[in-house]
Amino acid sequence: MNLLSIDGGGIKGLYTAAFLAGMEKIFKKQTAECFDLITGTSTGGILALAIAARINAKTMVDFYKHWGPKIFQTRFRVLKTLILSRYSNCQLIGALQTVFGDLKISDIYSKNGDPAVCIASIDAIQGTPIVFKTPHDPQLTRDNDLFLWEVALASSAAPAFFPIAKIHSRESSAWKLYLDGGLWANNPSLIALTEALTYKKQAIDDIYMFSLGNIASVTSFKSNAFLSRGIAQWNVDIIKMTMNTQSTAIHNQVKLLFEAQGLKDHYTRIEHKAPNNKSIQKLDCANMSNLNDLESLGNSRAYIESNNSSIKHYYA
Repeated sequence: MNLLSIDGGGIKGLYTAAFLAGMEKIFKKQTAECFDLITGTSTGGILALAIAARINAKTMVDFYKHWGPKIFQTRFRVLKTLILSRYSNCQLIGALQTVFGDLKISDIYSKNGDPAVCIASIDAIQGTPIVFKTPHDPQLTRDNDLFLWEVALASSAAPAFFPIAKIHSRESSAWKLYLDGGLWANNPSLIALTEALTYKKQAIDDIYMFSLGNIASVTSFKSNAFLSRGIAQWNVDIIKMTMNTQSTAIHNQVKLLFEAQGLKDHYTRIEHKAPNNKSIQKLDCANMSNLNDLESLGNSRAYIESNNSSIKHYYA
């Protein structure tokens, strides 16, 4: 069983989309044909849903380049962002509705070879993690009527960057509130492994996982200044540090789980090391120069990794 896990990372999802577009071009296969289960968080959730909806990766590259500058358009001066989210989600909603249309969770899964999908988010009312799922098990019917754009929005509502996502529940006729799944599963590899072992009832020996990150970023403090930081000093750094360290921790845990079973070659992770260019590490830098750099890096990495035997396994 082949698993694909796609990290969150804001506009850095363009790197991931370009990587997948390169692989699709090289191997002449849609990504959905190569994986049985796909998990995603935030921007990775958008891509996971697009893959399952059979939207080719090149279309998603164009999606990021067209909508990125509109989505990440600062609406307030710095002082107001201490009180309100840095960006409105109006453009994000419009972008998601445009790319996904009226497709629902139940529309992207059948038993005829479609990959199962799991998308991480947080139920803000209950204060608990939630995973939106396709009906790949008879018990999994809760999310069937949710539109893909709603699920993508719920997974992408990063605190401080976007407003809390407000989604209408057809089941209870109430409004539900959601936050970015990156706060607990920015790297959703462990979700994928758990789902494969439980609902999909796979033995770990039969599982191969491809964990796809984007551009690594580092939030660190090398100075003794402001050791007693308050909210204003931490700002979005606390969000970024949470996501970065959680991604690394999950990678280490999943890697060790496979290695402990003597299955080192069953797990592969791709992530671009943090470059000296600080702009390209940012979740929200959507100027054209940065977008072009992200696309170029993703394409280049695809051509390099296409000769990697561990990657070829998924596209064979």
